Amino acid sequence: MDGFLAASRKRVDSSLDAVLPAATQHPADLHRAMRHAVFPGGKRLRPALTLGAAVAAGVDPEEAMPVASAVELVHACSLALDDLPSQDDNAVRRGQPAVHVAFDPATAVLAASALLAEAFAQCTRLSDPSASVAVGACLTRTIGPQGVIGGQIDDLAFTPAETSLEHIEFIHLRKTAALFRFSVWGGGVAGGLVGEQLGRLDPFGRAYGLAFQVVDDMLDEDLGECSILHVLSRKQARGRIHQLLDEAVRQIEPFGPDGWVLAGLVRRLYGLLP
Repeated sequence: MDGFLAASRKRVDSSLDAVLPAATQHPADLHRAMRHAVFPGGKRLRPALTLGAAVAAGVDPEEAMPVASAVELVHACSLALDDLPSQDDNAVRRGQPAVHVAFDPATAVLAASALLAEAFAQCTRLSDPSASVAVGACLTRTIGPQGVIGGQIDDLAFTPAETSLEHIEFIHLRKTAALFRFSVWGGGVAGGLVGEQLGRLDPFGRAYGLAFQVVDDMLDEDLGECSILHVLSRKQARGRIHQLLDEAVRQIEPFGPDGWVLAGLVRRLYGLLP
C-alpha cells in the first residue's frame, strides 16, 4: 500500500507540473501563486482514491490521471479560498505561507479560480468523450451550492450551541465527503465501470469521506467550529467511524482482489484512530 501511494503521488505531481503554466510565463504572479497552492502537496489522498478506483475497474491507473489531476486542482483551489482572511483566516498551509499571505488576497482568489478552470479542462481529456461529459457534470454538482461551496457557506454560519449530529454530517457530506465521492466515482467512470459496480463507488466515497472527517476531528488538538465532537463523545465518534468504514468495505466487496487499493485506504484510515 505504501508503495502504491508513493508511486501515485509521484505520478500525480508529475501530471500537475505538466498541466500548470510555468512560473515564469506571463502573468507570472498568477502562475507562481497557482503553483504555490499546489506544490508542495500533501498526501494526494483524493487522487489516490481516483487511481484506486481505476485499479478496481481493472485498467491502468493512467486512464484516470486526468480525473486525479482535476481532483487535486479542486482541492488546492478550496484550500486557497478557505485560508482567506474573510473565511477561515489561516496564515499557514502545509508548512508554508498560505497563498494570500505569500501573494495577496486578490491574487489568491484569481489563482484559485484559475485552478478550478484547469480542473474542468482536465475532465475533457479522458479517452472516452461520454466519460468526459459525465465526469464534468459530476464535478459541477460536487463544487456547487449543493456541494463544496454550499458546505463552506454552512460551515461559516455554524453555531456549536445550535447543532446536532445530523446538521454536522450534512455539512461534512458537502464540504469534505463530496470531493471524496467525486474522486472515487470519477476514477470508476474513467476506468469504464457502469451499472452496479459504478453505483457502489458513490456510497463508498460517501462513507469514507465522512469517516475521514470524523478522524480528522478526533486528531485535531483544538475543538474545531464544525467538529463532530460538539455532539458526540470520543467513544461515540470512534463508533461512528467504525460504522462508516464497515459500510465502505461492504460496498467494495464485489470487486474482490481488484479492490485492494480502496480496501487498503480504508485500513490506513482505521490505523489513524486515536
